[in-house]
Amino acid sequence: MSGNATGSVADDGLGQLLRRCAERDPQALKAIYDAMAPTMLGVALRLLRNRPHAEETLQDAFLQIWRNADRYDQSRGSPKAWMIGILRYRALDRLETERRHTGTDELPDVAADMPVGIEDSRALATCLEELPETWRKSVMLSYVEGYSHSEIAERTDTPLGTVKSWIVRALAALKKCMER
Repeated sequence: MSGNATGSVADDGLGQLLRRCAERDPQALKAIYDAMAPTMLGVALRLLRNRPHAEETLQDAFLQIWRNADRYDQSRGSPKAWMIGILRYRALDRLETERRHTGTDELPDVAADMPVGIEDSRALATCLEELPETWRKSVMLSYVEGYSHSEIAERTDTPLGTVKSWIVRALAALKKCMER
């Protein structure tokens, strides 16, 4: 966690709003939507590259946030990370469905098979720190920022095969570390 007091106040506020959502307060959901929708739409757009699909996925994510607000546990991660995790998994599910129908040259999302979710952010952060920097950067660009492997290769001026190899190795190392 950062020492940024503004970030922690925002997280505290979002946490309180999630508790109110768990109590079925529609105004709390509206407040969360107003605070988080622009950021979450940006993540969805980056992952899906299609505005109507991104907007639909955002709506699905907020419905899941509303339905599962009582499951949020602040000891396992920030409210923002929890909500973006929900959105990200919704978007990846949509991409996987599209891949089955169209096929792509991208690697499968082996991170989805990892035994932990976004709630285990502290353990994941520790495991990420153990990775070589190039692997960590590639994983973060792919799974947090939503860049495709081709975009990462271009952005880092690295051959595509190398980027794919780094990501596969990093995910294997993360899985092993998280199973400890």
